[in-house]
Amino acid sequence: MQLRGGGVLLISIAAAGTVVISSALQQGLQQIRPELDRHSSPTLLRRTARFDPDPSRRRLARLILANQGDVSASRQQWLLHAQGWGDNPLSPVVLKQQALAARALGQQERSDRRWTELLQRFPAAAPSADALYYLGQPGDEQHQELLQRFAAHPAALAAAVDWDRQTQDPRAGLHLAAWGARWPGADAALQRACLRDLGDQQREQVATALAQQGDLDAALNCLGDLRPTAPKTLQWLGLAAEAPLSPEQQAWEQSRSLLLERDWNGAQEALQQQLEQPLTPPLLARVRFWLGLSAWELGDAEQARQIWQQLLREHPFGYYGWRASERLQQAPDALPLESPPAEGLLPKDLDQLLALGIPVEAWEQWRMQRGGRPAESPRELWQEGVLRLGVGDRWIALEQLDRAQLLGAAEGLSQQVLLEQHRHPRNFEQLLDEAAGNEQLDPDLLLGLARQESRLTPTVRSSAGAIGLLQLLPSTAAELDDPAPSEDDLLQPERNAPLGARYLKEMLNAADGNPFLATASYNAGPGAAGSWRNDDLDAIPELWVEAIPYPETRIYVKKVLGNRWTYALLGDRLTNH
Repeated sequence: MQLRGGGVLLISIAAAGTVVISSALQQGLQQIRPELDRHSSPTLLRRTARFDPDPSRRRLARLILANQGDVSASRQQWLLHAQGWGDNPLSPVVLKQQALAARALGQQERSDRRWTELLQRFPAAAPSADALYYLGQPGDEQHQELLQRFAAHPAALAAAVDWDRQTQDPRAGLHLAAWGARWPGADAALQRACLRDLGDQQREQVATALAQQGDLDAALNCLGDLRPTAPKTLQWLGLAAEAPLSPEQQAWEQSRSLLLERDWNGAQEALQQQLEQPLTPPLLARVRFWLGLSAWELGDAEQARQIWQQLLREHPFGYYGWRASERLQQAPDALPLESPPAEGLLPKDLDQLLALGIPVEAWEQWRMQRGGRPAESPRELWQEGVLRLGVGDRWIALEQLDRAQLLGAAEGLSQQVLLEQHRHPRNFEQLLDEAAGNEQLDPDLLLGLARQESRLTPTVRSSAGAIGLLQLLPSTAAELDDPAPSEDDLLQPERNAPLGARYLKEMLNAADGNPFLATASYNAGPGAAGSWRNDDLDAIPELWVEAIPYPETRIYVKKVLGNRWTYALLGDRLTNH
């Protein structure tokens, strides 16, 4: 009995040891197994999807593989089969994608079963909005539930457009005015709603939505007699009285006037007073650059260099980072990280969806969580800008990211690097590089120009009639190419980029290679810009820019040349330095 008991004891010890070793091995595997995201290699994803002992990692790998751009609906269905288990936040996403894959394959009954399961198991999850949309019909009970429960969700906005088209019920237009003024197809619903008997508040809301659509005539017609009492709509229309300058703007305009008068002592004093106020990094960079230049012009070269070096250490990006670098004739220090961490920028669930390559789901959840409220704080603008970039809406995204930067969303240099990476995407880079190479242009200059002209959105048309990626007027394009390209041609980046590069090259040749004058000419026209040419253009080019009489062109030149510098820093291509 003792021997037998000892044997049991030995077996128990051995079993416990096995458990300990197994646990240790599993922890070790967790430490050495790489994180899975959309950047993971296809080989790693396929191997993990088939052989990883952890079912959660298998599902992650399958979900990433299923959302790669070239995956067919049948393969997506195979990859996601039986992956909707558990209460994980990814489960409703999987069920939605299973339903969409079945629908794409014509398997209506199977698709409906997945939508129904999604609604039953995850009634409050954002993908359930899609379930209500696909299970319902325009205006029916399920679509009405969708509009009430998920008012700002893209599925609800699509349902409102469908409802308007089928029934012309004004409530559809009112829903779009409140939750989705710029949603595709909303314009017709808004205009139809304006023809109905609306209360004053409802009419102003619809008119404001039309103004946001860009249809100014329709907005004014919708306002009717309410025009004098609708300041919000008039602001969108650009008809409201201009807002007074902020204290920071007033202080800068005073300093700028002194600089243009070459009153370096007075400018220095005014700029020092600005330093006593809290300033965001971009505004602080502007003040520091001009403080350095004032010191330089007053003969204190050492103080000027110290100020510019501090600027370059703390805010190396943009126009003033470039000018400080040029004045010092030195490159900035190495950026702190090649790819700064983005932890904490977005809520964890949205960050995971972006990392897995499912940006549409992240965007839809963001809209639902915020209830359609516009982003306002610097952090919210940064977050929404990133999410809009994920779904390809660069036009609004870059405007939001620019506002976030101006308002000081980034704290410290590492965050600046991350924000500037988001503000300077590289869409159409290969195409623009090729166009720049053909004209012997700096590719960063052409990319920076496109970023400012169209926010890298090739379908943009300006109120002046300029079209496409590099915003060419049809009349200008006709002078650059024979036969003259049509407007539809100019909407194609493949035609627009070479013509824009050719036009920029002409402006550079006319400006004897001077980037300040060439950039001003691209915006204001060579005739107007040529008339501004004077000795400051070469001696104090920064002062020449501040003397440009068109405020739009003055800002434009600084934006384009600042973009060029930032792209060079982020891409480690300090060309023509």
